[in-house]
Amino acid sequence: MVAANESVEIKIIALTIETPDGQLPPARVQVPNIPLRLTSLIIPFQQLCDGLIELAKQREVQKGAKVSCQKGCGVCCSQLVPLSPPEAFYLADYVRSLPPERKEALEKRFRAIKETMKDRGLMEKLEKIEDPGEHKVLGGEYFQMGLPCPFLEDNSCSIYPRRPFSCREYNVISPSELCQDPINNEVKTVWIPRSMMVAMARLAAELYQVPLMTIPLALSLDWAEEHQVFSKRTWPGIWLFEKMMEVATGDKLENFIPGAPIPPRK
Repeated sequence: MVAANESVEIKIIALTIETPDGQLPPARVQVPNIPLRLTSLIIPFQQLCDGLIELAKQREVQKGAKVSCQKGCGVCCSQLVPLSPPEAFYLADYVRSLPPERKEALEKRFRAIKETMKDRGLMEKLEKIEDPGEHKVLGGEYFQMGLPCPFLEDNSCSIYPRRPFSCREYNVISPSELCQDPINNEVKTVWIPRSMMVAMARLAAELYQVPLMTIPLALSLDWAEEHQVFSKRTWPGIWLFEKMMEVATGDKLENFIPGAPIPPRK
């Protein structure tokens, strides 16, 4: 915590980011050099994610493709959406901030989905998963259960500005009717050069000093509650932002090797 009479160092970081699809609009970001949680990076990197996606969509449109996703579709909102750990904490913070009635309604939906997953044996399978290839199989099982996202209302996302990276990065360019059965149909999506979900998950694994992991959105509230010790950790703000930029814009994100030393966590 910063004392009232203590000045805070603010660093203005000029960003010029080149991607395989072109250059993102130049941006200037003010970063305070105070202890920050990883969740503090979610909003600025949602904006980066949106910029990458917009360029990727333009590339596909120039090729003659059309993005099928529209408000009110909601079919993909029954998928097993993966979150990076900081996103799980971010959504848990959001739910806790809601008025009691709204918060209780959402928590009830999360509990109902978890109970159904338990009854169908999916929880046990997720806990015992060893082969990364099993994720796709279990994702298919989850989709067939027809469980809508807890945040889906009137077939639209009720947290659209806050939606996870995975949702932002999933943009279909094949006919929308194929989405009704993504297990047996070839659903084509817009390729993006950088996944912010993967970047955030990798950074979390490095800084939390835990194995690389993602959390199913449907189970994220309980997971966040059980792992609050990680949520409370902080690092110097400027270092943290620059570290995330290093991970998010690396040439080969999938082969990212931790580089800069990690400042002591608070």
